[in-house]
Amino acid sequence: MLMPSQLFDEETEQALKEIFKTFSRPVKDYLVVLSLKEAMEHTHEHEHEHEHHHHHHASFSLKPAVVEECPTCGEAWMLATELSKISSGALSFEVVEKQNAKDLRPRYLPAFIYGSSGLNIRYYGLPSGQEFAPFIYVHQYIATGEVKLSSKVKEVVESVDTPLHVKIFVTPECPYCPIVVDYFNQMALVNKQIWVETIEAIELPYEADLYGVQAVPYVTINKMEDYDEYGAEPVEIIPGYVPPEQASRVLARAERKIKRGDTSGKK
Repeated sequence: MLMPSQLFDEETEQALKEIFKTFSRPVKDYLVVLSLKEAMEHTHEHEHEHEHHHHHHASFSLKPAVVEECPTCGEAWMLATELSKISSGALSFEVVEKQNAKDLRPRYLPAFIYGSSGLNIRYYGLPSGQEFAPFIYVHQYIATGEVKLSSKVKEVVESVDTPLHVKIFVTPECPYCPIVVDYFNQMALVNKQIWVETIEAIELPYEADLYGVQAVPYVTINKMEDYDEYGAEPVEIIPGYVPPEQASRVLARAERKIKRGDTSGKK
């Protein structure tokens, strides 16, 4: 007899099961945490802290190049465990400690690195609130091999042949963020040259502060060679919501700038 879910109400659990039934192949993500032992120990501690979520994380001074804090690794591990159980293995997670994750190149912790063939789509932080839906949908796109982008958008995205690093800054309560995250995730599935990272900016404020992000969604498009440089100057910026047609054109424009050596983010 399966225990009822600790994280989801019955209705959500049923909805998730319906989505997992559509998977034509299993998907395996990587979840990178600081330390597995710590994640498992902190799981219960954090259940009580969740009400103070926003204030709790803002006070961490994060050194992201050597991420030394991972306040939500316990909750991320718990989420991974629950989803593996609810999906009956259609979605599974290989939990990797940071010290063994160099090849995966996580820039923050916890890092959910989705199981697409390019491993080029990730979520940093806890995918809670509005961000939970695109987190689930991306697995459905990977498992079914289908995306919902229009053929026009696909065509523009497929034409990009320069590696681009897209950073999407979000917060759990932002209503437009999941739409932007969802279509950029699909773009990265269509074209492995595009690396897409979603960064939960309340939990992981370091880079959002460097970019002076005042409102979300906020997207920077960077050169891939600047991947390890936090706050690297973007080639293009999308402040606020734009539809996928416009976002795909900005990707194409970023590529043109890089090709002609004009990589300043200024218009």
